Amino acid sequence: MNFKTPSLLGHTPPVLEIPAHQHWYRVQRTTARKDSVRHKGYVLAPPGGLAGRFDLADEATAYLADNPETALYESLFRREARSCHWIRIEQRALLTFETHSPLRLVDLRGLETHFPVLQSMRYETSQAFARACRQQGLHGVLYASAQHASHSCVCLFMDGIDKTRKVTTEALVQPGTGLLLKAVVNAARGSQVPILKE
Repeated sequence: MNFKTPSLLGHTPPVLEIPAHQHWYRVQRTTARKDSVRHKGYVLAPPGGLAGRFDLADEATAYLADNPETALYESLFRREARSCHWIRIEQRALLTFETHSPLRLVDLRGLETHFPVLQSMRYETSQAFARACRQQGLHGVLYASAQHASHSCVCLFMDGIDKTRKVTTEALVQPGTGLLLKAVVNAARGSQVPILKE
């Protein structure tokens, strides 16, 4: 295979091949919106919104985390959150995806020390880098979670999404009982973000 790893601010990060049978976790809405992209169990934001760090203008992307709590910190219990409403939790599920083929990912973990832009809210630089990675045939970007220290997240492009399969779906609020999934309790406790019912 002959491709050049895109550079980020003059630095060429490594490309890793992640073996098959790895589990990744995602929190998403249980009901798709009218403009959502539904693909292989994913409910994705439509392309073009460019609201995420590694979003592409012309292709949907999927963000996943290395464990359930990290997925929850990244989606519902972010550090800037002052509260999380019960309805938002009820409308979402925790999904587990497994890779069935190796993934070629550019690895940005550790670079945020030298390039704080990787964890800033200014996404133009990281989105341009994601576009270059996609053009080079990579499956996605591996990066450090800005919400959960020492944990990792991945943004998969469509080719990477196609190398995964959905394994489980767990409602964040258990139907009939109103009990919260244990990972939600852990994330709410760890973040100290109150869950509001009113």
